[in-house]
Amino acid sequence: MASRSLKPTDERSRDRARTRAKIMEAAKVAFSKYGYGGANIRDIAAEAGITGALVVRYFGSKEKLFEEALADAFDLGQAFASTERRELGEAIVAHLFSEQQVVDLTAMMLLASVDPSANPVARRLAHARMLHPMMKLIGGKNAEQRAALILSLVTGVWFYRFMLPLRPLSGRSDASTKGRVAAQIQRIIDGAD
Repeated sequence: MASRSLKPTDERSRDRARTRAKIMEAAKVAFSKYGYGGANIRDIAAEAGITGALVVRYFGSKEKLFEEALADAFDLGQAFASTERRELGEAIVAHLFSEQQVVDLTAMMLLASVDPSANPVARRLAHARMLHPMMKLIGGKNAEQRAALILSLVTGVWFYRFMLPLRPLSGRSDASTKGRVAAQIQRIIDGAD
């Protein structure tokens, strides 16, 4: 009998986890496409197949949902944790030039940066989820400066790949372009002047 009373609870827990995951995925897509100001709870809920009231029940507010979606979108430390330091430039470029990015952390960050209500959250998470993990990954002398340079370079390439596409960065980039970007990133990682 004890197992019967646990089964509905387990199912409810799984349903809650699935619902939360659906909301999170819908929110990440919405915030990366429309920014904080353009995304709304009603559309995110519809995409997740639920009501707006349920989104608020799970996350409390649009602000909290945005913060959690941004934090969940990408954890730089985890994404490259198993990458050898000498291969980090190539790994970053492989991610940057991936054709399969539906949820785009860079878009979420850039769009949030111009929204006065979302900017403080984006700045805090940029430090916590991007700058500090990059500093740990690259280590060594001037890690903060080098990490900021890498993030600036990556953001610039992303911007000219997707927001204001420039050849040869946009579309399917050739191996030479990717190799040059990877070499520049690796040079910063290695601390070469």
